[in-house]
Formats: sequence, structure tokens, C-alpha cells
Amino acid sequence: MLQLCGSICSSGSIKNVNKEINEDAHINFICNGMTIFAVADGISSHSAAADASSHVIEYIKNNANSINTVSDSLNQLFSDINDSLCEFAKTDKYKDQNNKKLLGTTLILGVETEKEVTFAYVGDGSIIHIRGTIGCFSGKDVDPWFTNLLNPHIKPEKKDVLYKMLSNESDKENIKPAIIRIEKDIDEGDAFIICTDGIASQDKDQRKYKHETEGWLYKCNDYLSKLFVLLKNFKRADDHLELKKDLDRKIRLFLENNESKFRDDATLAILITDSFMKSE
Repeated sequence: MLQLCGSICSSGSIKNVNKEINEDAHINFICNGMTIFAVADGISSHSAAADASSHVIEYIKNNANSINTVSDSLNQLFSDINDSLCEFAKTDKYKDQNNKKLLGTTLILGVETEKEVTFAYVGDGSIIHIRGTIGCFSGKDVDPWFTNLLNPHIKPEKKDVLYKMLSNESDKENIKPAIIRIEKDIDEGDAFIICTDGIASQDKDQRKYKHETEGWLYKCNDYLSKLFVLLKNFKRADDHLELKKDLDRKIRLFLENNESKFRDDATLAILITDSFMKSE
């Protein structure tokens, strides 16, 4: 469906080839004139990781009318989601299981309004911001024009341990999200990729490449380079509804073509603004 301000959004997910089930979940939809999109990565150290990610995404869907971009409201939303997760852990489904490390997941939520895009997250993964100048992207994996906005909630002394997540064991500080706001560029436009760490996460993928006069250039991984090429090609058509179908298809093909290479379940959502598609 087309958002009121002309953006398009799509999402997709694929299971890691070495796992029995996909522990990620995702959603994108329109509510009250806002584009709402989210990805969640069930934490494998928890016994019901897939249930956790699916539950929080379902909660967002069922409570969409209460979502807005006010900071206090986003903090409350994450608190309510976690409360719901705690209640879910008490249901008969888990009556014979130990509640310790039962339900755990990351969450990246994006909300687009007329003038800005707001993100709230706990955990890791990526929030990639790309300007409309991507038209000059050469296809190589080193370029300074994209930014990963997500600073992962990972303990410095234990790089694989998250200190913020949604879980039936989390306290208030563990679930308070980081909030980022980006004012949309009406001239060049913006595109955003949110994804789980199976595709990209700053703690795993930011590598120094070479030093220039202005500072270090960083290498992005091959998956992001392929997504950048995908986005570059969306400047070539004007029919938004056809572009939405095309974006759905290209995300599916991207996931299928790289299925054997992803280090974990791979999930992403892409938002492309109207100005981005029209920019030169």
C-alpha cells in the first residue's frame, strides 16, 4: 500500500540454512497516515526465541493505533511490549519450561511521518540511512555517503552479549529504547534499511579500509553493497504501485540469492521516500 506522502516500504526474511526455524520476524504497514516498519531478531540463547520475535511484531500490528513518535510514547510502547512478553511467558504454552532465558528478542521500529522518520531500538542490527545522491554509486563497497545510525547495545567487554533487549527477564533500563529522528530531505530524498545482524551490524561489519586526508573510509559488507545497487535502480520509474511490487520482488530475490551466505537468519525492511525516487 502507498503511504500518504508517496513513500514505498517493503520487508522480508529468510532462515539461516543451518537452523531449523527462522527466529526473526518483520512487518510493514500503514496506519493513521504513518508508515510503520519493524524487524525483530529472536535471541538464540533463549529457548523460545522465535516466539519472542513473532510476539513483539504481532503486538505492534495489533496496537498500531497507539503508536506515535513522541519519545515518552515510544518508551511506553517498548515497556508495554515487554509487559506483554512477560505475560506471554506465563501462559500454558510454557508451563513446563524454565522461565530463565525463555523469551528474548531485539527490536528495531521505524515510523515515517510527513516530515521525518523516527527509529526506536533495543539490541543490535543496523539502521542504514542513504541520501538520494546514491545515483552516483559505483557498485563498489567503499563509499562515504551512507551512514549506519544504530549503535548496538553490546557490552564492550563481551562483544556477543546484549545489555538491552526485550525479554521476560528484562528490567526497565534493559528495555528503554534508543531513539533517533531524521528530518526528511525534500530535495535529494532518503532511503532507509533496517535489518537484523544476519545482514549487517556495526559491531561485526564496520572495518577500516584506508585512511584519506579527511579520515578513515569504512568497508561495508557485500550484502549492503548489493542493497545499495538495488536502491540505485529505483530512480528509474515513476509508478509507485509498480515500484512497490518491484521492491517486494527484489527483496525476495536478494534474500534467496544470498541464503547460503548469511551468518544468521536474515531480515530487513526498506523505506524509500518519494523525493529519493525523483531526485537526479
